[in-house]
Amino acid sequence: MSARSLILLIAAVLIAGTAAYITRSVINARHPAPQPMVVQQAPEPTRSGILVAAANLPTGTLLKPEMMKWQPWPDNAMTPGYIVQTKAKIADFVGAVVRRGIAAGEPIQATAIVKPGERGFLAAVLKPGMRAISIGINETSGVAGLVLPGDRVDILLTHAIADSNPDSKTTRRATETVLENVRVLAINQTLDDVKDKPVPGKVATLEVTPKQAEMMAVAVELGRIQLSLRSLAKEDQTAIDPVAASATGSGTAEGQP
Repeated sequence: MSARSLILLIAAVLIAGTAAYITRSVINARHPAPQPMVVQQAPEPTRSGILVAAANLPTGTLLKPEMMKWQPWPDNAMTPGYIVQTKAKIADFVGAVVRRGIAAGEPIQATAIVKPGERGFLAAVLKPGMRAISIGINETSGVAGLVLPGDRVDILLTHAIADSNPDSKTTRRATETVLENVRVLAINQTLDDVKDKPVPGKVATLEVTPKQAEMMAVAVELGRIQLSLRSLAKEDQTAIDPVAASATGSGTAEGQP
């Protein structure tokens, strides 16, 4: 092979290689190599604490600290009625009454409870079928202000007894127990039983049955009503239905000139 032919062959090879390189570059520019897909994980939803029931809370339950707890709750599942930990304390709801039943673990909503002093609180405190009736008291008949809401009392009635002798000038009086084991709902307008000193009261609100409410209405017209505070001992906390004095009460009569 002559030198000229060899030079032409080498030139042809170089030209072909250059053309191939240029063609490959153009193709790669139009179709870039696929990049590995990066999967981004959704951020974890923030969770705030809300107030929930630590146990089943039937209607009328008086809330105590151990009945409530804070539980994490997704922010995207919040509703305006939930009680959020950052805006309240459990102590703020101690003493409130459950307006409607709340199951264990269920959020405690503001509309499901009523606090002392709010409208409807007394009606929520009353047990089903019971009634509230108020009677006038003073420091003597109210046990020197030592009777508090939640205490149990007996109701004593002191009244005059007509003498069978029309010429007698002696006034006879008797004291008898009209009702027993009655729950005190309020003294004056307060239902708070956490006091560091006696609360002189002028009005006591009691929880009674409809029939006992009728008896109390008559008793206050017959004579002087007095409260007799019962012990908090366990034997006095048994479920005893208040009864009329004619069934179990005893009367004490005294004569006065």
